[in-house]
Amino acid sequence: MLILTTFFWGSTFFLVKETVTYIPIDGFLTVRFLIAAVILTPLALRELKHTSIRGVLLPAILLGTLLYISFIFQTIGLTLTTPAKAAFITGINVVLVPIVAITPPFKKKISKTQIGTTVISLTGLALMTLDFNSLMPQIGDMLIVVTAFAVAYHVLFTDRYANLPVYTLVTLQLYVVSLESGVLSLINSTYWIPGTANEPMIVWITLLVTAFFASAFAFVSQTFAQKVGVTPPTIAIIFALEPIFALLIDIIRMVLPTIVVIGGMILILIANAVEINFENKLRSQD
Repeated sequence: MLILTTFFWGSTFFLVKETVTYIPIDGFLTVRFLIAAVILTPLALRELKHTSIRGVLLPAILLGTLLYISFIFQTIGLTLTTPAKAAFITGINVVLVPIVAITPPFKKKISKTQIGTTVISLTGLALMTLDFNSLMPQIGDMLIVVTAFAVAYHVLFTDRYANLPVYTLVTLQLYVVSLESGVLSLINSTYWIPGTANEPMIVWITLLVTAFFASAFAFVSQTFAQKVGVTPPTIAIIFALEPIFALLIDIIRMVLPTIVVIGGMILILIANAVEINFENKLRSQD
């Protein structure tokens, strides 16, 4: 489920990039996450027949806010730096997750294997995404660091609250993202009412694909995986597969990678194979 999630994220990158040339990003995020939340609402209501919303609301607000921060800072940062550097800096959550995990309030133990696969995965990300001729930091780079931290904290707090009802927790945080994005779009006059901007077909395709698969399915998958015991470092390493799927889509579109990029892809795949094997051994011991 997690690998499929990263496939949806990586394969829809070019769709989103094209779509936000027609409609404001704030408006798009508002509608995208609203649709995703509405899709999951019937499942959440079914869960609420057996539990109370009271214990889920505050964790959902926290997770939704972290999710929104990750999206908005990445979006602003992308206007001030290159997409390649943005992809790499966002991907350093692979390293941030185990680092943050050992600090309060989490205080988790990280194995040597997880440290090793984290380093391998980060090296692969660097080879895939960085232009080593232009590594001078920019303001946009610093903003996207905030995104990386937000993603890391989102993974770790999801792990903390994974015992809560999955559909309710995810649905509420998606509503939070839509609400916060909607408020900002109203303030900035960047809201979008679907059907009023003579949108091309790609906008509707992107909206449905990202709402159903890259939002509703993706965050239910993440929460469910963490509920059944997939550790945060493993989550982060699997999420590093996203640029590989984006690369595969580029190859299909005849945008061919360099040898260095292919080398980075191989390192990320190795890190994933080792980490998943390590997780399976831990489960067999349990």
